[in-house]
Amino acid sequence: MNRVGRVASHVNASLSSPDSQLAATPTAGFCTAEKADDDVVICCAVRTPLTKAKRGSFAHTSPEELLSFVFRAVVEKTKVNPKDIGDIQIGNVLQPGASGLTSRMGQFMAELPYDIPLSTVNRQCSSSLQATAYIAAAIKSGIIDVGLAG
Repeated sequence: MNRVGRVASHVNASLSSPDSQLAATPTAGFCTAEKADDDVVICCAVRTPLTKAKRGSFAHTSPEELLSFVFRAVVEKTKVNPKDIGDIQIGNVLQPGASGLTSRMGQFMAELPYDIPLSTVNRQCSSSLQATAYIAAAIKSGIIDVGLAG
């Protein structure tokens, strides 16, 4: 596909006719293609309860402990063998103190194997979305078969 020519035709069309609209085209995020064996599938979604920071029922519960419950719930609900998990990506927005180590400690507290690589990403309000995108990309490219993101 000639990307520059396509973009130029969009610009030219809108200049010559103010009423013209761009034609919708499928993208990676919105695709009407048939299902394929290499499609990335989200098998489970869990989360911690919402609370106000430093107040409420979880005021004295560490982030590591909360995350360990999430890890355990994912393994329990999906019945995935933890040894099959190839990577863990966790969104972490401006976490004070140990920062990325918090997620790693949650992994250990959930008794997930220590040899599963884990990293954290800070992308402000979209940190967990970015973590999920990293895992999906790793699965799609064949680097891993199973990943955990949050």
